[in-house]
Amino acid sequence: MITGGVRRIISHISFWLVYFLFWTGYCMYSFDMPFLWGLMVTATYFVAEASTFYSCLYWLIPRFLMTRRYIAFAGSLLVVFIAATSLTTFCLMPALQYIFNEQAPGTRSMLLYNTLANFYTLCLLIAVKSIKNKIQTDRKTQLNEKMRTENELRFLRSQLNPHFLFNAINSIYILIRKDPQAASGTLARFADMLRYQLYECKTEEIPVEKEVAYLNNYIEMEKLRKGNMVTTYYQVDEQVNRFSIVPLILIPFVENAFKHVSTFTDKDNQIDITLTFSPPLFKLHVANTVDDTITGMEDKTYSGIGLENVKRRLELLYHGRHQLRITNTGSKYEVLLSIQIA
Repeated sequence: MITGGVRRIISHISFWLVYFLFWTGYCMYSFDMPFLWGLMVTATYFVAEASTFYSCLYWLIPRFLMTRRYIAFAGSLLVVFIAATSLTTFCLMPALQYIFNEQAPGTRSMLLYNTLANFYTLCLLIAVKSIKNKIQTDRKTQLNEKMRTENELRFLRSQLNPHFLFNAINSIYILIRKDPQAASGTLARFADMLRYQLYECKTEEIPVEKEVAYLNNYIEMEKLRKGNMVTTYYQVDEQVNRFSIVPLILIPFVENAFKHVSTFTDKDNQIDITLTFSPPLFKLHVANTVDDTITGMEDKTYSGIGLENVKRRLELLYHGRHQLRITNTGSKYEVLLSIQIA
């Protein structure tokens, strides 16, 4: 496997090899130079331009420019530039005079030409290197962001298990005391729910039918626990199928409704749960009656780990593709979640 350092060396060698071939051929065919003379001229420019480029890239820029020592950087760059221009000018002048005789360019013309040539070459090489660094930095930033998001999602998902277990076990415990026979069926539902959460929720998305089945089990378990104290209306539109959603993204809202439903003795305690799908929008509507004595206590009562968790997961996984509206009128607590299915 080729490492990043080896790959970088190969790319640099390849670039300078192409540089040699191009400029040697250019000297031979444009100025009618013999091959060895063309190779010598190209080698001279290579030494000057490569020295300037690598000294800037690995010495001047890290040591002076990146540490904001601008005057030292400018002075050092000027020295390197003068050295490179002098090298190409005074080393090539005898060769050019030998090849072209009277038609050979003068020293002043060569200085001007080499100054411009070295400057343009240096700018081009640094521009290419800067673009490459920018691309690598962007990729690294994207990778870090992706890893951060994945780590956060793993953490959020890990919080769901104890949250679910605590609520479910508490429900079964209460039910065992009230109706042991009903508790037996509830334990079977609980086993299905646990199996779903432990083994089927490891993928990014699952068929919505499985999430609905999970909700069914939870709602039936809660209906047994609540008994006649709460009237539950649960409806799933027949269109809610054949698409996928993020697992365990709906259950916190349903859990919240059963947890905070009112406990009136003189009027109805009610929970309404509706799932609909009108392409491309999938909607969950959950409403439950509440005691008006908790008006103004929404933040304190309803903002538990489960809801904050699911809000963050929605933001990460359905960013720009969902709407969540939560209202508390004092007599009714209502959630409307809309997700745009891709």
